[in-house]
Amino acid sequence: MTELFLADTSALVRYFRRQSDPNWDHVVAAGRIGICEPVRQEYLRAAGARSAYYEADSLLQETFPYYVVRDDVWDGTAALQHRLAEKSWHQSASPVDLLVAATAAHHELTVLHADTDFETIARLTGQPVRRID
Repeated sequence: MTELFLADTSALVRYFRRQSDPNWDHVVAAGRIGICEPVRQEYLRAAGARSAYYEADSLLQETFPYYVVRDDVWDGTAALQHRLAEKSWHQSASPVDLLVAATAAHHELTVLHADTDFETIARLTGQPVRRID
């Protein structure tokens, strides 16, 4: 089975800055890396001028499949944060990290990241994660 990914913002930043292995270009071209709305918004928040925002948004839409964040994913984020709190790890993952992890779990995707918070989540949940390095 071909591995499919949900990219975190940290992975997008590394990818677009060319700070990742060039082999990821083939994975992107094959449509195997997608994004979700929280990642899209977080990435676009860093865009400079208005024109840069629209260019970046178009690039994201043309390049990456889009995975919907279902309403019930919020329940998953609350449960995940609670589980992290049981280990005193609750301050590691941001709300966006929790949404990405829960969305990836819902769609049975591997989280692609450059953020150690996803390693922490994976230690707890066992869900697949992979660094983009």
